[in-house]
Amino acid sequence: MRDMWEEPCTEAALLVDADNAFNRLNRRLAIHNIQSLCPNFYTYIKNTYQEAATLVVNDTQKTDYLSSDEGCTQGDVAAMGFYGLGVQPLTKHLSTHVNKTTCKQSWYADDSTAVGKLTEIRRWWDELTVMGPKYGYHPKPAKTVLIIKDPTLASEAKLIFDGTGIKLSLEGERHLGAVLGSDAFREAYVKDKVCKWIRDVEQLSEIGKEEPQAALSAYTKGLCHRWTFLQRTVSGIAQLFEPLEDIIAHKFIPAIVGREVSDLQRDMLALPVRYGGLGIANPVMTADREYETSKKVTANLTELIKQQEQSLENYNSKSVKECIARLKEEKEVALKQRLTVILKQLKTLDSRSARALQLAQEKGCGAWLTALPLASMGYVLNKQEFRDSIKLRYGWKIADIPSHCVCGEKNDIDHTLICKTGGHVIFRHNRIRDVNANFLRQVCHNIVLEPELLPLESANFRSIQGNLADKARLDISATGLWGPFQKTMFDVRIFHPYAKSYENQKIADVYTRHEQEKRRNYLQRVLQTEKASFTPLVYSTNGGMGKEAQQFHKKVAHMMADKTRESYSDVINCMRTKLAFNMLRSVLMSVRGSRGKKNRAHETPLSYLSFNLIPEMKHYESL
Repeated sequence: MRDMWEEPCTEAALLVDADNAFNRLNRRLAIHNIQSLCPNFYTYIKNTYQEAATLVVNDTQKTDYLSSDEGCTQGDVAAMGFYGLGVQPLTKHLSTHVNKTTCKQSWYADDSTAVGKLTEIRRWWDELTVMGPKYGYHPKPAKTVLIIKDPTLASEAKLIFDGTGIKLSLEGERHLGAVLGSDAFREAYVKDKVCKWIRDVEQLSEIGKEEPQAALSAYTKGLCHRWTFLQRTVSGIAQLFEPLEDIIAHKFIPAIVGREVSDLQRDMLALPVRYGGLGIANPVMTADREYETSKKVTANLTELIKQQEQSLENYNSKSVKECIARLKEEKEVALKQRLTVILKQLKTLDSRSARALQLAQEKGCGAWLTALPLASMGYVLNKQEFRDSIKLRYGWKIADIPSHCVCGEKNDIDHTLICKTGGHVIFRHNRIRDVNANFLRQVCHNIVLEPELLPLESANFRSIQGNLADKARLDISATGLWGPFQKTMFDVRIFHPYAKSYENQKIADVYTRHEQEKRRNYLQRVLQTEKASFTPLVYSTNGGMGKEAQQFHKKVAHMMADKTRESYSDVINCMRTKLAFNMLRSVLMSVRGSRGKKNRAHETPLSYLSFNLIPEMKHYESL
């Protein structure tokens, strides 16, 4: 529409809205037209709309019945297609009634637009008011606006459209969520929208002080998409989003993470979750990119509309898909370049934060950030848990933990996650073991926790490498994963990637090292005595996993998807989310959980007490 508006021959644009359009569509005529326009769609529409729906109105005194004979039902997934095909003959008729070079039309559902010469637009409007009602399209002059491009044409436009009831505008008007008109009107419109969004972000920031997880989810899954659409449809507005970015950086982010962030940290949090960020994009940086991307993707369709094509025969869907794929690749390249710059700067300032950002990019590490906070699924974190989780993710210091552990060592996050006092390490291991066992129960048979290995009775087998102890145990055994009757045994290991012994190692090498150690300990014994296969499941406390664990989860996800007939992507995402939350909660328990007291004073068990010897509590009024 903007391209047609900016053409030299364009004098005005008429934005038309219909009166109660979807409910007044001529249903019988629309169904008849769809039978020839789209036979495949006709079968569904006929079965859905050929009989009038009945609405029962009961006020306890009498019962009335309303019959729905016209229009299409609001909320019906087929409503847009039904309406669009229903009025398609009308749009085709209008295109033949005017000169296509001096008047071009564009339709989106009940919002129709004509752009071109004033006289041709008036001819188009007159024909629309005559033919439209026959299809159930009733133009409403009170909601129709004529935008005049050149103010010198105002008197001529007033004369041509005299008596129509159409409003005239010399500035501009909102059009399908975007804006059409002068540069001054466009700027004022965008500024007004930005002011409203600033108020929304400020309100969300107040919510974020108590419910940071819910606030982040509301922002990334809802609020931010309000300005994304405007950025895709209006060009040259990046600088107008600076006030909004200021509120996001200095109010919203501190409210949810519990601390101020530097400019470098703001850039880091703007990265997508898969690149280690929080997905809180900078609207100033995304505005121009969103517009250019949208323009390239819709170029083919835009050209067809400008040429006033009435069919999609010349629509090249293959080239559009290729364009989308190419733009995605370009976006990924730009993100990687941005990530490299941020990592380089972080390494000079804080090596731990740089390593944390690298670890946060592992597959599945950010699943807890992208999940909706659903209590029924166990995905809800309180404000302390959420902020602790953010600080753990980025290697930031958690200030309010004890300076010394009950074991006597100096306490910090690294010690907290490896200290065995209090049983948190074994609890974390058992929790991840149980989650994987639950996954296997959905698709395999004979699931056993902590299966005891068969004893080595022959001296010949005593020469094999690994754990030869009697009553040695693994974590899980299952039948049917890699073959119908094949038994597979699993052993879980969780390590802390910030341990000093891993400082100068790549995280992939650390996973491989632990997997190889597990194989040395158990592979030969499992193969030769159990006649089974062995899969080591290695995880890190940040939520990442080794190659063997990744292949295991992919295999289970494919089997679950086949069994439940759901998409593989949904299944694997659910599995990763459950693992992420269980790992996260077990880590948080290590950070905040009780480990008992050193030199605990002797306390007589309650069962040894005689309750009549407990002193009576004084009444509060006698104090």
